Amino acid sequence: MSLEAATREEVSRLFGRAAFGATPDDLARWTGRPYAEAVDHLVNVPAMGNRPGAGDEARRSSIEQGGRAKTQSAGGATAQAQMWWLERMRTTPYPLEERLTLFWHGHFATSVLAPFPDVAMMMAQNQTIRLNALGNFRTLVAAMTVDCAMLEWLDGARNTIPAPNENYAREFLELFTLGKYPQVYGEGDVREAARVLTGWKVDRLFRKVAFDAGAHDTGTKTILGATIPNQGANEYRTLIDVALAQPVSALFIAHKLVSNFGYAAPTTDLLRNADPLVARVAQSFRSTGWDIRAAMRTLLMSDEFRTGDANIRRQLVRQPAEIVVGAGKTLRFTLDNQEVVARMANMGQPLLVPPNVGGWPTGTGWLSPATVLTRYDFGMLAQGRATVPLPPAGDFDGWARLLGLAPPSATTTAALKGFLDEQSRADEPTKQASVLVLMLSTPEWAVI
Repeated sequence: MSLEAATREEVSRLFGRAAFGATPDDLARWTGRPYAEAVDHLVNVPAMGNRPGAGDEARRSSIEQGGRAKTQSAGGATAQAQMWWLERMRTTPYPLEERLTLFWHGHFATSVLAPFPDVAMMMAQNQTIRLNALGNFRTLVAAMTVDCAMLEWLDGARNTIPAPNENYAREFLELFTLGKYPQVYGEGDVREAARVLTGWKVDRLFRKVAFDAGAHDTGTKTILGATIPNQGANEYRTLIDVALAQPVSALFIAHKLVSNFGYAAPTTDLLRNADPLVARVAQSFRSTGWDIRAAMRTLLMSDEFRTGDANIRRQLVRQPAEIVVGAGKTLRFTLDNQEVVARMANMGQPLLVPPNVGGWPTGTGWLSPATVLTRYDFGMLAQGRATVPLPPAGDFDGWARLLGLAPPSATTTAALKGFLDEQSRADEPTKQASVLVLMLSTPEWAVI
C-alpha cells in the first residue's frame, strides 16, 4: 500500500497529524505521488549541523538570556518564549521535528515556575528535546533525567542522602518509561530508583547541572530485579537501561505515540492485548535500539494510520497548538503576538505551562462545550488576521483546500449552505469572513 498514490484525504491526514496541518501547496505537491515519498519528506529531517543557519536562533538565544538575567517579568518572558515557539512551529521547514518536540514536552511535562525552573531553563530544555526529538529515546531519557529544568521541577536537585526525594523516581517509572498498563514496578522500586538518582545539583546562577559525589548514595540498589552497584555519576544511565529493558516499556512509549499521532488505542493490558499498531511500533523501537525516527516511520506508514475510518475509531482530535499553528500556516498570519498566546491559554494549552506532570490531555479530552467556544473565539481572531485570498463564499471545496482538508462531508456542506441561504442579503466579503470562521469550527478542522 505504501507505493500507492496518496489521495488528497491521506495527504491531509498525514500533514494534519504530523505537521500541524497541510497547506494548499502540500495538497498539490503530494496528492497523486507515492504515499511513502510524503512520509519520507516529513521523517528525513537533517541534523541541526547540516542545515542552513536558522533565522530564529538569535531570537531563541536572546529569550533564553533574558530569562537568565531576569530582564523581563516572569510572565513577560514566558509569553516571549511561547510566541517564539508558536512562530517556529508555523514557519519551520521540518514540521515533524516541532510536532515531536511538542509531544515530548507533554511526555516529560515540565512547567515554568517562579523562581525555578525559569524561562532560561525551559528554553534550554526545549532545545534539548528538539535536538533529540527524532533521535534515540534512551538518549532523550538520559538528557531529561539530568536536565536543569527537570531537576528543579521534580525535586531531583533536592534528592540527597540520607533522605532521598522520590518525586522524579516515581514519575520516571510511571510516566516516562513504564506506565501502568500493567504496572510492573512497586514502591520498593521507586525508593531504590530515588537512591540511584541522588547527588545531582543545579547551579541556579549559571543554570548548570553538576554531580555531587558526597550527596550520592553509594550503596547497592535492586530495581525491577536488577542489582545496581555504585557507579557515581553514571549510575542513572544503568537505571535507564534497566527500565527500558522491561518488555512493557517499548509498548508504553509506542502506545503514547499512536495515541498522540494516530488514534486512541486501548490500554487495558499492553503486555497481553496490545493494539496491533502499538505492537509494531514497539517492535521498531526494540529492533533499532530505541530509534524514534524508525518508530515514527512505522507509525506513519501503517495502514491503520492511513485509514482514518470513524467507524473503527481511527480519527484524532487535534490539540489547541495544532489548531492554532495550522490556521497560521494556511491563512499566513504570524503567531508571534500576545493575542494568540492569550487564545492558547483560553483553549487550555499554554506552551511551557502544562497542567501537571502528566501533561495535557489527548483525544476526546479536548472536546467539551467550553473548548468549542474557545476554538470559535480563536477562529474569529484568525479570520481577522488572514492574509490569503479567500474563495467565493459558496465554494466549500475551495475552503477545504485552503485549509488543507479533504472535501467537506455532506453534513458540513449542508450546514454551510443553509447558513449562506440565511445570509443571502449580506455582501460577499461578509459571507466569506463568516464562512471562514465556521470552517474553523467544523468537525473536519478539529478531528482529522
